[in-house]
Amino acid sequence: MEKIPGERIEKACREAHAKFLKLGKEQYAGILSKLEYLITSYNADKNPIGLYGVGAEALEMLKEIKAKKPNAVAKKLLDELEAALAEK
Repeated sequence: MEKIPGERIEKACREAHAKFLKLGKEQYAGILSKLEYLITSYNADKNPIGLYGVGAEALEMLKEIKAKKPNAVAKKLLDELEAALAEK
């Protein structure tokens, strides 16, 4: 089966979204709304360009959280986001 461009970044953004929900819906409302909007947009038009931008933003935020609270964010999530962003 041929991979759809953007499939990996969409999956990584979904996982980041789930992590931000667990970390605090109110505290991370800004990034959550961006992720929700762009995941929905990607599912409608299969254009991943917006996901790369918000994915990079989410990655930086998750790295900052991990630096402060090492157990709050799994290294696997960071690795998956980085790999997905590298496919751009």
